[in-house]
This record gives sequence, structure tokens and C-alpha cells, in this order.
Amino acid sequence: MTKDIIEKNIENSYLLGCVKYKGNFTFYLMPIAYWILNYAKYDPAYNPNDWNDVFRDNILNVDDDKIELFINSIDTDKIDIVLGDVKEHKLQDIFLFFIDFDLKLFISYFDDISIEEYLPDNTWTGRFDNPVGYLPESLQSDFV
Repeated sequence: MTKDIIEKNIENSYLLGCVKYKGNFTFYLMPIAYWILNYAKYDPAYNPNDWNDVFRDNILNVDDDKIELFINSIDTDKIDIVLGDVKEHKLQDIFLFFIDFDLKLFISYFDDISIEEYLPDNTWTGRFDNPVGYLPESLQSDFV
């Protein structure tokens, strides 16, 4: 993702989050809807057939068998904070999500919607909390 696209996405209220999967931490800058793991529960009236655009490859609930498909569907939203793609921004203001697929843990610091309640199934834990504390110490310094 280029710096111009990152700037445009931040201006369009895209939000930063981190996904941990198989021990790897990857950052994404995405619209709020993309951070909702169980979109079918969040918006039961949503029907992908009613839209021309494809939403997350039509993965409405990111349950265990759709994790890799979901990650592939959001690949274009991946950013590299370590290389400073968003360093000029106050990261703590836009870093609102941490999804740990390894531990089935969803952390949200988004206070407009209780997104942490829209989980794939009852094996997940959702919390309203600051996601910075869930990152390894080596990454936390980017958010201070």
C-alpha cells in the first residue's frame, strides 16, 4: 500500500489493527466493517447478492475454516508500520483492534459500536480494551 493510499484511507476513517495468526503479527488499515468478524450477526439483513461490490470475498463470519480465506481477502489492506508507512500519524489514535486467531481473542477500542460482541462463535473472547497492551513489547514502542 503506497503512502498516498494510506493517507486517503486514513482521511476516509479507515482504522488500524493487528491480526495475529500462526504466531505472526500483521497490521491492516481497513474500514470498520472489515474488523467485524461476524458480520452476519452484526447485520442479519445484509445479503452479498444485493451488492455489486464483493465484501471480504463474501466471508460474513470468520469462523475457524475461513481464517485463511479472510486473511487473503484483506491482503491489499496490509501495511508495514515497522517501515514507517504511518509514522507521521498518531498511531494510538487509529490503532483500535487486535485479533488473535491463535487464542481466539478479539480486542476492540472502538467505542461507537460494541464490535467485540460480534464474534465467530462462543469459543471466542471479546474485550473492550486498548490493543497496544496485546502486542509484543518490540512493537509497542511504535504506539507511544
